[in-house]
Amino acid sequence: MPATYFYRRSDTAEDVIQQMLEAMDKGFTKELRSEALDAGLTMHGVLTLASIIEREAKVAAERPIMAQVFLKRLRLGIALEADPTVQYAVAEDPASVEEFGYWKTELTKDDLGVDSLYNTYRYGGLPPGPISAPRMDSILAVIHPADTNYLYFVAKPDGSHAFAETFEEHQRNIEEFQP
Repeated sequence: MPATYFYRRSDTAEDVIQQMLEAMDKGFTKELRSEALDAGLTMHGVLTLASIIEREAKVAAERPIMAQVFLKRLRLGIALEADPTVQYAVAEDPASVEEFGYWKTELTKDDLGVDSLYNTYRYGGLPPGPISAPRMDSILAVIHPADTNYLYFVAKPDGSHAFAETFEEHQRNIEEFQP
């Protein structure tokens, strides 16, 4: 759980992990876990999807819309095709990290083809685990997604996203907003 934690020099790694786990339990309550289970989601699935949204969303109001898009794509068996998962996969290569840092901003076609279970362009479903530490608003977005018919979205230059219901709309948004 991303937060500000206070530690003593005498704290062990176990102490640090325990404090983080307690913060997660406090935020991701039994009630929220029950809601997630009722929606057919596991805690692992919620946290993994929320971590993708955490890295993707720059506009808080878009988080529940993104969650709806990803959940719908998962239900339909459509690859998530989420750039942050590719950024995470590319960061498994030390040479890439040295050159671009841990979150390479400009992905190439070669990047989209990297062979990693975290690459949601190549592999369907959720990646093996979270790619970042999601905040509660990303977790809540997954548990309480928006009610839309969107199936696609693309980033705009200002960090917000253009959403689309059809592939044709999506292609127009890509042409308009992507360099």
